Amino acid sequence: MVAELLRLRLQTIANTVRTTPGRLMVTVVSVLLVLVASLVLSGLAGGLRDAPLSDVRALVVGGGALVLVGFAVVPFATVRPPWHDPRRLAVLGVPATPAAVGLALGAAVGLPTLALAVLSTGYVRSWDSGSGVATAAVLAALMAGATALLLALVASTVNAVLLTTRRSRQFLTVGAVVVALLLVPLVIDLVRSTLPGGSGTGVIADALAWTPFGAALALPGHVAAGDSGRVAADVVVAVVTLAGLVAAWRALVARGLADRPEADDAPGSPTLGWFDFVRAGPTGAVAARSLTYWARDARYRMSLVILPFLPLLVVPLGIAGVSWHWLALVPVPLMCLILGFLPHNDVAYDSTALWLHVATDTKGLADRVGRLAPPLLIGVPLVVVGSLVAVWAFGDWTALLPELGVSAGLLLSGLGLSSVMSAAMPYAAVRPHDDPFQQPQAAGSASVTAQVTMIAGTLLLTAPAFWFAGRHLLAGVDGAGGWSFATGVGVGLVVLVVGVLAGARVFAARAPELLAFTLRS
Repeated sequence: MVAELLRLRLQTIANTVRTTPGRLMVTVVSVLLVLVASLVLSGLAGGLRDAPLSDVRALVVGGGALVLVGFAVVPFATVRPPWHDPRRLAVLGVPATPAAVGLALGAAVGLPTLALAVLSTGYVRSWDSGSGVATAAVLAALMAGATALLLALVASTVNAVLLTTRRSRQFLTVGAVVVALLLVPLVIDLVRSTLPGGSGTGVIADALAWTPFGAALALPGHVAAGDSGRVAADVVVAVVTLAGLVAAWRALVARGLADRPEADDAPGSPTLGWFDFVRAGPTGAVAARSLTYWARDARYRMSLVILPFLPLLVVPLGIAGVSWHWLALVPVPLMCLILGFLPHNDVAYDSTALWLHVATDTKGLADRVGRLAPPLLIGVPLVVVGSLVAVWAFGDWTALLPELGVSAGLLLSGLGLSSVMSAAMPYAAVRPHDDPFQQPQAAGSASVTAQVTMIAGTLLLTAPAFWFAGRHLLAGVDGAGGWSFATGVGVGLVVLVVGVLAGARVFAARAPELLAFTLRS
């Protein structure tokens, strides 16, 4: 099977020269351009041999990581199935393991591998030849090359086999935007390092060494520096990355060879999901329904998927020069702000399902309290655990009370305002089962007004906690940290209680109007 797949791959490559003169010319020019670019980059890397170690690490590790990211991202821009698409072998009934080996070896025969080989020579020549550095550079080039090829295999197969719907591809777009935000500062720093008088920062190389994209590439630099601990860490991260990619490739091939995923026929009695875990009654029913929506509805899932990526937004600030010490305190309050903001249009998300609340005469208080179950279930552990992690990264445990106060204030104040806003100022939302990325035309200025009011109101209500936190962290005022915690939690709880009570009255008074709104919006 492996030999036959290799023969087919070579035959496919040979067929590219048996075509029309125009297509043959395009193929030859493309190959020449790739080879020339690879030779130029390889020469530039080899010219760093006599440069300071920090410059070599900043440029070679950073540039090599960009190459690996390209191997992982570029396949998602293609539309045609790749040559190694395992679904083409599904009708033959071949075992998954030989098929995975044969397809991987066949896919490795091609122009990308040739370009990697050329770049690897420059990478090896960029390091000093003494103290075993050359041996480490050769080993690092082999591991990085294998990682790049496996990344391309996995990415292209995921694109062909798993991302078969428009919605899944749009989820991928969100991830691509996040990756682009993180890569822009890296590219800027690499360009700045190549300018006359510029120098490598070393910070990016150290950060990339802990990632699958830079662990193997950073190995020679740590060998040259004599840092045995980081050498061991580089090897562990690189080997684990390769093992994970091999396992992922084997699983994707097995999935592609199957006509359809196997059905889950495990015996078991049917359950009511979240309704089994809540107390019977109106409040419990609303809470269970809300938890079910947050877990299954694509509109809520989109927000939950984005939430863990919010801490990554501080990475460009750190690379741009803002102190990582202070940036450690930013992600948790930011996540709490967004989490408190999410339910502000919850009634509109119900769409026609709101008739259940109106038809059963659900009390406004039960509706308002029940809808808080999902954000509180996520938010309370986020505030406590996230603040502990943030303060540990900050390095000063006296910052714990201000971090807790600001985070809790943003979460509770946001949820209190959301309890009022979702009943008083709903605006047109995406309907259930529709594309969560589309924006209803009927939303108009109402959505802007509601969203600005929510964000501005939450920040204003949490301003005392921010002020005391600044007095404690920046001015060192005794007792200000405790006041930040007290004002954040105290004001947040008051706003939450008042918001729930006020929202309950508004919901009860406007229930028919809200139902009419959800039916037409």
